[in-house]
Amino acid sequence: MLQPARSVASAVSARALDARRAVVADGSLPRTHPMLELAYQQGGSERVVPLAPGVLLLGHSPSCSVVLPGRGIADRQAQVVVEGDRYRLVDLGSEGGTYLNGVRVSQAVLKGGDQIRLGEQVIHVRRALENRVFLDAGKPMADAAAGAIIQRVGDLQRSLDVLLPRAERPAAVPRPAASPTPEPAELARANRILRSVSELAQALIAAQPEEVPRRVMDAVFEHIRADRGFIMLREEGGSLKPRVVKYRNPAEEARITISKTMADRVVHDRVAILTSDAQVDPRFSSRDSIRSHRIRSAMCVPLWKGDAVIGIIHVDTPVQANSFTKADLELLSALANYAAVAIEQVRLNEKIRDERFARERLEKYFSPSVVARILSEGEKEARELEATILFADIVGFTRLAAKMSPPAVAELLNDCLSFMAEAVFEQEGTVDKFVGDCIMAVFGAPYTQADHAVRAVRVALEMRRRLAELNEARRPRPPIEMRMGINSGRVVAGPIGSTKRKEITVLGDAVNVASRLESVVARAGSIVVGERTFELVKGVFVLRDLGRVALEGKEEGIKAYEVLAERNGREPGSR
Repeated sequence: MLQPARSVASAVSARALDARRAVVADGSLPRTHPMLELAYQQGGSERVVPLAPGVLLLGHSPSCSVVLPGRGIADRQAQVVVEGDRYRLVDLGSEGGTYLNGVRVSQAVLKGGDQIRLGEQVIHVRRALENRVFLDAGKPMADAAAGAIIQRVGDLQRSLDVLLPRAERPAAVPRPAASPTPEPAELARANRILRSVSELAQALIAAQPEEVPRRVMDAVFEHIRADRGFIMLREEGGSLKPRVVKYRNPAEEARITISKTMADRVVHDRVAILTSDAQVDPRFSSRDSIRSHRIRSAMCVPLWKGDAVIGIIHVDTPVQANSFTKADLELLSALANYAAVAIEQVRLNEKIRDERFARERLEKYFSPSVVARILSEGEKEARELEATILFADIVGFTRLAAKMSPPAVAELLNDCLSFMAEAVFEQEGTVDKFVGDCIMAVFGAPYTQADHAVRAVRVALEMRRRLAELNEARRPRPPIEMRMGINSGRVVAGPIGSTKRKEITVLGDAVNVASRLESVVARAGSIVVGERTFELVKGVFVLRDLGRVALEGKEEGIKAYEVLAERNGREPGSR
């Protein structure tokens, strides 16, 4: 038997819901949102390009803003110039020409619904999604009812419990212990719901994750005589944002406006609302929005799953009064219930995949305990704290690599960097970065550690011990040598980078000093620490004073010390 919730759970995975598109819940539209967008097919999927202020270059060349495949397209064929609310299409003298709505043009003003043709490529100009749906904020809802049906989704669920036999009922709807025999008309209505939900389930099984909202709206339009409709989903904070908009007439581009009061009640009260003639229903006449937009019949239902509401489905018809019935409302509510299950599964799969990717990325640089903490608490903002930085470099690696085959070089480098990273993780440090044959590790960041300096020095000694083991195993080949520099001080630690890509790292003079202690002061086989590190570890390790050493950027130089052993008697290279 069909089990819709489980079928979709196994068949649908993430990346469905594009967060770039938004409408503000109170109905206002930020001016930063593009009014129009370009949509075209590439590789079997739809590509969408928002038209932001500036110049968008279209052509075959990889240097173009929009790279178009297909024959008959010049390297630089046309451009779209966006100046305020004005959109201009300009041909760049291409041999094949630029066509707008079937007519060759040198330049023309674009509007929603236009069609551009460049060679074999067809590009549709349409309203950006956030401009096709408008929640009209207005007066609070009155108590009077006129021409409307309001049904709690819980009542629909109980009705389905009674009407649908166990073997035919969607998995999301449990059956009560006993129920009366339904009337033939009720049974026919229930069978219509079951058939529609089953067809939706089959459609979603074959759908890609990003197609789920569109497939849901296709099913709605197949079973309900609506002229327009959309799906909005709740985001963090509770605001509703559109995910798909559909018109019976594909050429239509009119904005769909509904009362925010109606949408809010659907979400918060878990009710499905049908307005047989919305022009005379005083409760949803928010600033006469329904009347001014000639919506004569509308339905708005929650996307509901159990007690949770994740969004709404709205359909309407501007021309035909009383086009929707109570049976339509029940059907739309049932489809919304199943759609919510599918969409939530998409979101869950997306979350699981994102967490897996995040864990895999973090595990390359952080110890398991730090990874768990970052995933549970999130990446904190960059902040100032004291940390210890360790640089470890393989001495003469370039000269050594010149005598080896590339595969052997890669194997040796991987072996060295692996045991170095393992030593860092054992002391709950962070591998900040690998730079060729050098590793940079941080202790005390991004999370504070009272003994960060001691941990860093212990790691350096452990690296040296493991390198000795590796050299023993490599005999009679030439030994590998390593030098290390360690320094402690105030740093800025946390996510640092561009808005598109950030890395958890540390910045500050303490980092530069550690790097120079390794590259300038340390010799092969030695571990050199700065003065602040010395103060923090002198009671734990045996160190030798190297005096004041000259470093670039330090006019008076700095005090440096060489680590010899841990005071518990363990010698370098011993277990």
